[in-house]
Amino acid sequence: MKALVWLLLLANLAVAGFFIGRDYWPAAPSEQTAPLNVDRLSLRSQSAAVPKAPPPARSEPETLCVEWRGLGREEFVQAREQLKVLAGERVMSFAEVPLEMRYWVIFPPLPSSKSAVSKLHELVAAGLEDAFVVNDGIWINAISLGLFTSDEAARRRVREVEEKGVLGTRVELLPRQGTEFYFVIRSEDPEALKSLSGISQAFPNSQQSRVACPS
Repeated sequence: MKALVWLLLLANLAVAGFFIGRDYWPAAPSEQTAPLNVDRLSLRSQSAAVPKAPPPARSEPETLCVEWRGLGREEFVQAREQLKVLAGERVMSFAEVPLEMRYWVIFPPLPSSKSAVSKLHELVAAGLEDAFVVNDGIWINAISLGLFTSDEAARRRVREVEEKGVLGTRVELLPRQGTEFYFVIRSEDPEALKSLSGISQAFPNSQQSRVACPS
């Protein structure tokens, strides 16, 4: 009887030792969790968060301008024809600019000569007796209110007209009668402007110079 009791006691101790020691056994490979590579995750997350830099914007080509002055009347006509040929071959343009300008104060063109005359009568009644209707050209049926040598004088005339209750006048630039002209050549192609030096050799008294392009 005592032997049986001792056997049961030993069996209970063995079972208890099994469960107590299980927590200290090495875990099976399938139960182990692989350690996270924190450094790699951090680098990947940082690289994903940084946006890609946009490609550099293409710079617009610079527009260059050259003034061509000192041409006589006949030379000016010849140079104009050569510039037309060059403009057909290259990407460039040119404008003819008068040396002397006049500032013209006008009331813009009316729809017909009848309406222009009617408007003129209103202006005369307002005290503008030196006004007249333009009868030809691109400003036909406009009303002239004076031609001046400076912008300041023209603006002063506009204020005088407005004080008489006449609104809507404008200042236009006109070449002075008999004035000389010069060219302003404009291009984004430096080679086109270099070609001008070859043309100018036929006109030794003229001058070409780089200038700021007019707005």
